[in-house]
Amino acid sequence: MGSTTTDGGNRDTAPRSSPAPSAESAPTPLHSSYFWLFRILPLRWVIPVALVAVAASLVAVIFDASVWVVAGVCAGVLVLGLTPLPRRKSPAAWLDEEITFRWRAFRNRSATVDQAPFDVPLPEGGTYGMRWDGSRLLVMLRVEAHPRTVTLLSPQSLISDDMMPLPEIAHCLDQFDIELASIDVISTGARTAGPGRVSQLYEQILGRLPAVAHRTVWVVLRLDPLANAPAVARRGGGATGTLRTAIIATQRVANRLAAQGISTVVLSAAEITAAINQLTRHTPLEEFTETPHSVERDGIHYTTYRMAPEALGPQGFAAVWSTPTLATTVTIRLQRAAAQSPRDLAAKPGAAGIEVTALVRFDTRDKPAVVKADGLVPLPGSQFRALLYTLPIARRGRQFSPETYLGKPDSLLTLPMPIAGCGQLIGADTSGQGVALPLVGHQVRRVEVIGSLLVAQQMILRAIALGASVVVHTNRHDAWRQMAADVGVPQSLTIAAWSAAGQQASAHRSATVIVYDGIPPTGHHSDATTVLLRNAPATMDDHFDPDVTLAEDPETANLVTVRTAGVTTRVHMVATPDEMQYLHTALALAR
Repeated sequence: MGSTTTDGGNRDTAPRSSPAPSAESAPTPLHSSYFWLFRILPLRWVIPVALVAVAASLVAVIFDASVWVVAGVCAGVLVLGLTPLPRRKSPAAWLDEEITFRWRAFRNRSATVDQAPFDVPLPEGGTYGMRWDGSRLLVMLRVEAHPRTVTLLSPQSLISDDMMPLPEIAHCLDQFDIELASIDVISTGARTAGPGRVSQLYEQILGRLPAVAHRTVWVVLRLDPLANAPAVARRGGGATGTLRTAIIATQRVANRLAAQGISTVVLSAAEITAAINQLTRHTPLEEFTETPHSVERDGIHYTTYRMAPEALGPQGFAAVWSTPTLATTVTIRLQRAAAQSPRDLAAKPGAAGIEVTALVRFDTRDKPAVVKADGLVPLPGSQFRALLYTLPIARRGRQFSPETYLGKPDSLLTLPMPIAGCGQLIGADTSGQGVALPLVGHQVRRVEVIGSLLVAQQMILRAIALGASVVVHTNRHDAWRQMAADVGVPQSLTIAAWSAAGQQASAHRSATVIVYDGIPPTGHHSDATTVLLRNAPATMDDHFDPDVTLAEDPETANLVTVRTAGVTTRVHMVATPDEMQYLHTALALAR
C-alpha cells in the first residue's frame, strides 16, 4: 500500500465547484460597515486609555512638570495601553475582556425563555413545527442530502457537486408580500466518529484535508408578524393569519431550493428539539459553565469564533473544516441590510443589500480549540451568548450582536457550503487531491469491491473510524480474525462464524455494514450497507447491483477505479505505516 499520491489514471468525470462568475459580473465583496481604524482600536479601548493618559498628565502638571514631560507621560500611557505585547493582547484589550466577562457573570448570563416548539397542522395533511423567538416566529427545515458523489479535497478547498445555493437563499428574504426577518444556514459535521484508536488513526491520515464525513444542514427562518401586518391580515389576521403567513413563506423557500435540485423537510416540534439536542450534545443550557474562552460541560469545550470576510471563502472554510474536533458547526445568518436607499432599490429592484453574520464553533475535549486562521476572530467573554445566537431557540437578556458584513446576494457565490458529508477518504487522484466518497449509509446500500483483501480491509477500517458497525461473513477467517483482534472492539468489527452466538446476534442487530468475502450475499439487510468482495468481476449476473464499485487495477499496485452512478474516478489508495499495522495480514496475503 503506497504512501504517495503522484501517480494514477485519468478521471473521466469529476465534481464541479460552484460556478465561477464571469469577469463582467464579478460578485460584490462583503465588507464591514466599521471604519478600519475602529476595527483595530475600538473606542471601548481607546476612551478608557485616553482618560488614564489625561489623568496621568494632570498629575504631572500638579508636580510642575514641563510641557514635554506632560506630553511624554500622555503619549507613553497611550502607547503602553494600546500596543499589543509580544504574542499577547494589549493591556487595554486584556482588561476589556476580563472586566466584561466578570461583569456579565455577576449579572447572570443570558438565559433561554421556555418557549416550547409546537406543531401546526396543514390543510393537506402533516404538520410544521414552530416556536417563538421573542416576537418572531421560527420555522426550521432540514436539507435532505443524497451523497453518492465524489468530493475532491485539498488543504485550500473542497470541490463537490452538492453545495448550498446561498445567493438563492438570500433572495428568499423578500418574497412578494412577505419579508423574513432572517435566515440562518446551520451546517454541523464531524470528521470522525469519536476518540477511539481507529478514529485517531484516521484523523492523522486526513491531516489538513477538510474532510467532514458526516454533515447535517438546517435552514432556520424567522418571521416578524408585525413587520408583515398586511400579509398577515390578508390571510385571516391574528394567530391564524400569522401561522398561514409563516407556512406560505416556508413553502416558498422549500420550492426555491427544490428548483435548485435540493430537497428539504420541514421539521416537526419534536424534530426541532432533536436538532437542538444534536447541536448541544443533549446538554441543558443551564448546565454549561462559561469560561473566558469557551463554554464547557463534562470536559468538552465549545469554542466559538466570528468569521470575518477573509475567512468566508474556499481557503477559510477549508481551514475551518480541517480542524480536528468532535464536531464543527458553522452558522451563517442572512438579514436584509438596514437603511437602504429607496432610490437605489427603485433603480435596481434585484440589488437589495444583505447583512451577513458568520460564526463557527469547535467542540473539543479537555481544552478550548485555538485555531490560527485568517479571518477567524476570537470572542472572549461572549462564549455563552455566542452559543445561544447559533441555536434555534428563544432568548432573553442582553442579546449577542456580532459584527455583520454588508454585500449583495451574489457576494455569497464564493462561500462553499456543502450539503452532505464527504464520506471516507479513498485516496488521491492524479493531481494529488484527496478523493472521498460515502460508502456507508442510507444512500449507499450496496458496495462492490473487486480486488484484493487489502483494498476491502482498508475500506472497512476507515468505515469503522467513521462509526460503522461491521459484521463479516467470510471463508478466510484467519485473515479477518487478526484485524478484529487489532481493532479490539466487537461492537465495531465482528466475524460472523467466529463470534460467540450471543455476541453474533447482538452484532447483527446493530450492524450498519454487512461484508460478504468469498460468500454470496444472503438475506436482505434493510438498515445496513452490503459490501461484496470479489477477486474478479462477475462472469454472470448474480443480481447484485452496486451503488458504488471499487475495482483494483490488476496491473498497477494501489490503483483503484471508483465507479458511481455519475462519476468514474481513478484513485491511488494511500495508507500510513500506523494504518498498515491493522492490515498486515492482508498485506502478507497480497504478497
